[in-house]
Amino acid sequence: MKRIALSLILLIAATPSAVAAPKSVAVKKLTIIATVNAESIVASGKTIVTVSNTDGLNSNILLTGMDISGAQLWQKTIDSGTDEVALASASDPAGNIWLAGASSLPPTTESATAPIQAENPDGVIVEPVTKLRGDMNLLTLWKVSPLGDLLGTYTLAQSAPALINAISVNSSGISIVGQLEDKNFLVSANSMGVFGKVISIGTAKTQLNAVVRNNDGSVSVFGSSAEALAGKKLAGTRDGVLIKVSKAGTVATVVRSSAPKAQRSWLASDPSLALTGFVKTGKTIETAFTKFTSAFAPTWTLRVPSLGNSVVTAAGSSTYGALSSSAAVKGLSGWKPTRPSVLLLVCDGKGVITSAYGSSEISDPIALVNSKDLGVVGLARTSTQTVSLFTLS
Repeated sequence: MKRIALSLILLIAATPSAVAAPKSVAVKKLTIIATVNAESIVASGKTIVTVSNTDGLNSNILLTGMDISGAQLWQKTIDSGTDEVALASASDPAGNIWLAGASSLPPTTESATAPIQAENPDGVIVEPVTKLRGDMNLLTLWKVSPLGDLLGTYTLAQSAPALINAISVNSSGISIVGQLEDKNFLVSANSMGVFGKVISIGTAKTQLNAVVRNNDGSVSVFGSSAEALAGKKLAGTRDGVLIKVSKAGTVATVVRSSAPKAQRSWLASDPSLALTGFVKTGKTIETAFTKFTSAFAPTWTLRVPSLGNSVVTAAGSSTYGALSSSAAVKGLSGWKPTRPSVLLLVCDGKGVITSAYGSSEISDPIALVNSKDLGVVGLARTSTQTVSLFTLS
């Protein structure tokens, strides 16, 4: 018995002590900067630039520069005299703003002989004929200065209006993804606005939501698919997909993120390959934040109960992800929303939540950007469908 007791004592002494459970992170309140009319935002230096589309005799693009307090610094309109709409925005390393969208050709001028004035004894007033709008079949890039001045407009004619989902800009050029006549496409242009070939990926069963230009000239595209791609078969009901397209324009790599009988989709990405998306299994929906290597190998992942929508950005080794939340989250204190609310999580290089922010004043995140001058700034809808800017401080 003494020998057994001694063995037990030695075993207990040799057993490493249990690791203490991580401390609960208290949720701080997000700061609402201003209510704005905006569909996307860009950070350029110390200026937050909101992008919206206006409608009148023709549709135009409205850009508004604001400081971090929400005060307006300038406002500019892009109006070529024809219809134009901006659907995605980003800034380049020089602080210039790039907008991707669609526009229409200028109306053609018809030459005709002057009509003979018809007799009108009853004094009937003829209503003027409303000018027909041209189809917005021009895939268009606009380059804008940090002060909102238009520097260049670059177009690529298409057979139908293109729906742009995302844009990525680096020192070598611009890449955009979207849909064209129920087909997914990727197209790039150099910094002078010269377009390359349009690359089709998958069918209507695939959707491309995010794009990242890589330094080696390749392009990474993220989204979802319910079909086989590059020989990689469907594993769940719908899989999240990570696709690398070579500099030559061929699909080089396809990685599927799947779960049995589940729907998955990657919704947004940061240039550092911090991704966010949703996982839906039955009635359960989670947001997944995952950091990938350039070879699409996950280094960490975090799942949080959500309503599905989310956005992401990165600053240094930290990842900032905002989601629409309506439930308590394990490891967070002071977060028990009674209605859809925006929750922003900050994760370190290992995927551990280091801080959290939230607000019941906003319900659905639209965009999240980061700059060294402004920090992290976001755009979100409220329950009444107005739009607000928010920040962490």
